[in-house]
Amino acid sequence: MLRLAIALVALAACGGKVTDKSTGAGSGSAIYAKKVAVSWGIRAAGSAKQDVFLQVTDDAGAQQSYPLGTFEGTCQVITPKPEMKAATAVACTSNDTGTELDAVIEGETIQGETVIIMRGDIKNGGAPDPMSRVEIQRVKAPPGAAVQVGA
Repeated sequence: MLRLAIALVALAACGGKVTDKSTGAGSGSAIYAKKVAVSWGIRAAGSAKQDVFLQVTDDAGAQQSYPLGTFEGTCQVITPKPEMKAATAVACTSNDTGTELDAVIEGETIQGETVIIMRGDIKNGGAPDPMSRVEIQRVKAPPGAAVQVGA
């Protein structure tokens, strides 16, 4: 009888749900054992053009680059507008027009997350229309890995 009581107390103490991927506190989602960091790479590609690529670095330090294209004007990392639903973005502009690349992170599951790069046109210095963007790249994180922005 005493053993049964101890087993029930131990079982009750181990129960609960988890939401915070990094600390294991809270309730709701899975715990991630791995992390993948995404960041932007920008380099000059001739006169008034720049190459942009997505850099994906795993928790062991291995890095893979995904070329996204060569764009007119000056490219810089920006904070995307909330309606873009993006974690990070790059804007390549010349005379208030150009291209915005948005990194949207989808699928917070134990099977992993996906980084979707969306391309939209910038006109008159404003943000692109979220509904007119097109997908140009999709990068799948390894199973069980959480995606974070930055190194």
